[in-house]
Amino acid sequence: LLTRARKMSGGVGTLKGVLNMANSMIGVGILAMPFCVQECGLILGSLVLLLAAILTLWSCKMLIMASHLAKALTYGCVAETVHGKWGMFLVHISTIGINVGTAIACFIIIGDSIPPILTNYVTLTVSLVVLRTVVVTLMGVLVAFPLCLIKDLNTISHVSTFCISFYILFVVQLSITAFPALTDGSLESAVLWRWEGLLTSVPIISVAFSCQTLLLTVYTAEPDPIPRKMSFIIDAGILLVTLIYSLGALLGYISYCTAQVKGDVFANMPITFVVQLTRLGFCLTAATSFPLLVLPSRESINSLLYGQVSLPISRKQFVLTTALIVGFSLLVAILFPKVEVVLTITGATMVPFLCYMYPPILLLKLSTAPNKKAKILVVVGVLLMVLSVASVVFSSTEGGGASGLPVITGPLNLTPPLSPQGVVTPLALAQQREHKNIDRNRRHADMSARSNMVVQHAANSADKVDGGGGGEQWVNKLSLFLPLLSLSLSGQKRHRLLP
Repeated sequence: LLTRARKMSGGVGTLKGVLNMANSMIGVGILAMPFCVQECGLILGSLVLLLAAILTLWSCKMLIMASHLAKALTYGCVAETVHGKWGMFLVHISTIGINVGTAIACFIIIGDSIPPILTNYVTLTVSLVVLRTVVVTLMGVLVAFPLCLIKDLNTISHVSTFCISFYILFVVQLSITAFPALTDGSLESAVLWRWEGLLTSVPIISVAFSCQTLLLTVYTAEPDPIPRKMSFIIDAGILLVTLIYSLGALLGYISYCTAQVKGDVFANMPITFVVQLTRLGFCLTAATSFPLLVLPSRESINSLLYGQVSLPISRKQFVLTTALIVGFSLLVAILFPKVEVVLTITGATMVPFLCYMYPPILLLKLSTAPNKKAKILVVVGVLLMVLSVASVVFSSTEGGGASGLPVITGPLNLTPPLSPQGVVTPLALAQQREHKNIDRNRRHADMSARSNMVVQHAANSADKVDGGGGGEQWVNKLSLFLPLLSLSLSGQKRHRLLP
């Protein structure tokens, strides 16, 4: 079975396995890391990142140990060994929900990021809605779908190398931005510890480290799949991701600690050619990372529909399943650009269960040896699910994004079009500014019309009272007073609208 699994995915060397592991975790979530540090403070935020990395490390190693004890090749097969068909069904549904949800979020981010950038450099007669549809469709059909047809993890590792290199360059860019803040004393205004930020930050960070759905695929693709070798791949992959996340979070927060750090750190950056080019790069990494999202989803669908897990499927089944996943994600992203609420709720329930609760439960069932770490991780997983759901409910009640992230996730609120956790996207910001300008112009026009009516009425009344002799002088005084009154009323209304 291991030989057949390796032929299906291609033998992968240790370094390439590390890159695939890292790329399965890291992504546009790095854009929300400075926001998380702002919410918790420099010290507490760094500790939360470190704790999430340790818990992910425990969870991954427990899943590998459970796979070894159950002599199973996939997450679903391990669950079937322990809890039967219902365990396998639950794992497959959660795997599909997490990965397809992430794919939809990536398409939404691409659709909200690229069109506003194109309109800055190219004169187009079509609306942003049409342009968004065209851009998302082209990225899905010409980039994501062909890459998802690749079976060989060895080839996919080249894409992972590109993505990881780009994230490192982004961290370098943030370090350049943060350097002035380190020298001009801006860091003195940085917050070090905020307990109240945990409700928003913990769910975002825990989702950013999730990689368990692809873990056993990388494991079985190794030329010599033994737990000790996979343990090194897990250690190296999580260490690399932790370094990138930590540096991105700290440098991003330091760069803009004197202002309000947005859920999407790009919203704090000046609109320059380099920044827009970097945002395009993130969209490209999101599209090229689709194979790592589709691969576990395809395995789960094949298992549910055809009952095939380790055995090769026909080329027709392979292409149809891939087209189904990419096509569904693309269609939902186009038709429901604000599907972030559903995606956030999915992430708040399925991710804690599949990535933190279930691996230790499987290990405890398969192993007779006492394991305190597994019991601790089960409790942490339950608490994380409760905290994540509470964050979604709280953010929705407060009128924010579904999750509270900057819309990269409103908390990637994917809300202002979050994101999967609350991040405000460029398209949403542009629409928001446009609506504000229209409302402001309408209010000014209404006030001007009312002022003119009052002046005219006063003039007519004055003419009737004194025959027109003193009316003109009185109206002149009134016409000087009314603009001041209008400005005063406008200012009071503006203060009431401000949060």
